[in-house]
Amino acid sequence: MGQRNTYQFPFSRYPAVRIVLFLIAGILLFYFYEPSLLLTAVLFGILFFVLAFIEWRNRTTISTFWPKLSAFIFLLMILVFGAFRMAVDSKHGTSKTIQLMQLSGWEEVEVTGNIHAMSATSTGKVRWDLSVTETQLGGIVSAQEYKARILADEVSAQPTLGDQVEISGTIIPISGKRNPHEFDYKAYLRSQGISVQVKAEGLHGVVPNKNILEWVWWREKALDLVENNFNSETAAIAKALLVGYKQDLDSDSKLAFARAGLSHIMAVSGLHVGFIVAPFWIIIPYFWTKRYGIMIGLIILIMLLVCYAGITGFSPSVMRASVMAGFLSFGKLFHRVNDSINLTAAAAIVLLVIDPSQLFEIGFQLSFAAVLIILLILPVIQNTLPYWVRVRWYGKPLMVIIVSLVVQFGLYPLQAHYFGEISLVSPVANALFVPLLGLIVPLSLIALFITLVIPIAGFIINYPSLLFLEWMNAFVTTAANWEWAWTTASVESDLFFLFWLFLVCTISAWNIPALKWKLAIGVIASLCVITSLDVIEKLQPAKLRVIFFDVGQGDATLIQTPSGKNVLVDAGVWSPSYNSGRSIILPHLQASGIEKLDAVFLSHPHADHIGGIIDLLEGIPIDVIYNSGYEYDSNLYATYLKIAREKSVPVLPLQSGDTLGIDPSVLFLVMGPEGQKFTSDPNEHSLILNVIYGKSEFLFVGDAGIHQEERLVKMYDDLLDTDLLKVGHHGSRTSSGDVFLDHVSPEKAIISLAENNRFRHPHPEAVDRLWRSKAELLFTSKERAVIIETNGETIQRIYW
Repeated sequence: MGQRNTYQFPFSRYPAVRIVLFLIAGILLFYFYEPSLLLTAVLFGILFFVLAFIEWRNRTTISTFWPKLSAFIFLLMILVFGAFRMAVDSKHGTSKTIQLMQLSGWEEVEVTGNIHAMSATSTGKVRWDLSVTETQLGGIVSAQEYKARILADEVSAQPTLGDQVEISGTIIPISGKRNPHEFDYKAYLRSQGISVQVKAEGLHGVVPNKNILEWVWWREKALDLVENNFNSETAAIAKALLVGYKQDLDSDSKLAFARAGLSHIMAVSGLHVGFIVAPFWIIIPYFWTKRYGIMIGLIILIMLLVCYAGITGFSPSVMRASVMAGFLSFGKLFHRVNDSINLTAAAAIVLLVIDPSQLFEIGFQLSFAAVLIILLILPVIQNTLPYWVRVRWYGKPLMVIIVSLVVQFGLYPLQAHYFGEISLVSPVANALFVPLLGLIVPLSLIALFITLVIPIAGFIINYPSLLFLEWMNAFVTTAANWEWAWTTASVESDLFFLFWLFLVCTISAWNIPALKWKLAIGVIASLCVITSLDVIEKLQPAKLRVIFFDVGQGDATLIQTPSGKNVLVDAGVWSPSYNSGRSIILPHLQASGIEKLDAVFLSHPHADHIGGIIDLLEGIPIDVIYNSGYEYDSNLYATYLKIAREKSVPVLPLQSGDTLGIDPSVLFLVMGPEGQKFTSDPNEHSLILNVIYGKSEFLFVGDAGIHQEERLVKMYDDLLDTDLLKVGHHGSRTSSGDVFLDHVSPEKAIISLAENNRFRHPHPEAVDRLWRSKAELLFTSKERAVIIETNGETIQRIYW
């Protein structure tokens, strides 16, 4: 007989893997098509009775057909159950009180509840996550429980975790994702179980929590003990590391740990639960020797995981890690360690049945992807390493580096897609600190318990941990400033995920030639499809893309030219705690793989148009900044000019008649200002830019008022005719005059403004004039970011 050159995947060894894949397929089915709850319930019922009939036939008939059909119908049932579970979740996931609160934006409300998380921003504002027990809204009193985020500028009292508070304030609508690649704040809060946000205006009562039977009391006590055992430099890091309390970490520290590749140690998850469970694994052989040892061991394991999850606030990441650790430890207790992949899939099934929406959370995807990457690829690499390398003193640090590289390689598409950055120093950082964390975390937790009884003894025992965190913090702060420590990354095509999946599976099957080459064909085929689509895209007529960001009550527009130039028109808004450059524009540029701005146009020096320029100057190379030349007395204006000088970025004033050759195929024609001062209002001296590509024209008028519009009409007359108008001054009454609109006659008109803004823009008279111009009106307050593309002949909107 010849050598067998085929390979049949042993599906029977991985029943949980099959089930979770079909469960995920069902969840995705509902996500894309949203079948009704009734339809999914009826389908599930029909499949159940069909399966019962097939099982009956299977018992009375000897045939291979019926068992196969039975397996197929069962998996189909799992798929339908996934859709059914999502339908149930969407139908009953929101209480009547939450629905009322979400429909009552900007209304006054009073809430009473217990604080289960709290933090302060760098500007002194406080943030509480409240477990609400009573709500008073518009004369309606509700006792339904839910979680709410409370925002306050300052408070008269200083409550602690677990305290009951009574707060009056205003309901603030929670904004979803308003720009491509923007952090989805609404989805983040939803992942924390928070659906309501309130701006606190009065704190009317605080009842201290003294119930030691509540987990929040123990969490607060653990945080106090951490404060005692660490100094001001390391306390915030220790709270995040040991108890998963990241609210005291400032944004700079979070960014530094991310760029050093150590952000995973700041989020209590699998690594930390692993450190907690590790001592238990060491004594597992002892339980094998006792009559009821395995059951006793299982009970101890559950208690251990529940207690640690309790003091960390039962966060989703800890619950995920605890379920996974529980299943893997169960496998160890019952001699099923070789089924780690199957047990990981079983953990995913449990979590998705409890909450199917977890599938769309970043934490869920990263957690399970990391575990599967390690389980699939690491054995292949370990078998490749010579035995003598593995047993030497440097074997373990080397394996830590290898694990870090494997995880970083496997998670590359997800990290690039969600974060737009990849840490290059991560393997070294993990090799330096992760092995020692296996000692530091248990030592610090033991020290916390000792501190309860003998504070000085606990501090002494914990002192090595304090020194370790000081060392780690110093390294992270330094490494984050190395230019080579991290790099930007992006995923241009969704098909890249398919290519990467085939690539990971090919590596994991490296020692199974018959399967390896089949998967390699998938790698090559997916790569060919991606390349072919890219070639087809390049053969299409070159396009100009214009992205009108939703920056609230401000302006910011990114123009991407056919030859790949990137031009920004205005930089959004600024406030003491927020600016569009840091929060919206830079993340978008990084996620899109844009490494520099070829030009920035700043229409005039008001903070709602230059608000993000300082962060942009600090965060990305800029070739040149063009402005209106109007001098303005403000710190923001003076600071951006100073930083531009320090970074050797030229700041050049423009005036009517100037043309710029940023891209040979695109004409940037300057139509204003006129070169002389007419009033003391910077708005009336706005930089007016006409962007012309083929037969398509885009007109940007900054905050030009009717007087500047009249001057434009006199100077350019019919040359003002355009396809798209970026409406001036956010749709104010003093802009978009009839005569100007008659000459411009746009097909589309985009107004950038914030909902419920204090200027009450857009003004009804301006909107009426725009309607009469027969232009299609698009408001960023309603539409969110607007993307327009043109091939030089026609313009079309791209829905992101």
